[in-house]
Amino acid sequence: MQVSVNGKTLELIQSENIFGLLRLVDITSPSGIAVAVNNTVIAKKDWEIYIIQENDQVTLIRATQGG
Repeated sequence: MQVSVNGKTLELIQSENIFGLLRLVDITSPSGIAVAVNNTVIAKKDWEIYIIQENDQVTLIRATQGG
């Protein structure tokens, strides 16, 4: 199944929740990460139960510190 992650197509072999998707894109620590699916922010408490669907548009945002 194909999904878009930050504008790049990713082929998933099986259904994944958001934590699984983060692992697939080599994000091992979810600290400071925000996730939106189809322009809707998904609360971190729901990442384990939210299943990514075919053709979903996923946006991953990492908080950075400025100065």
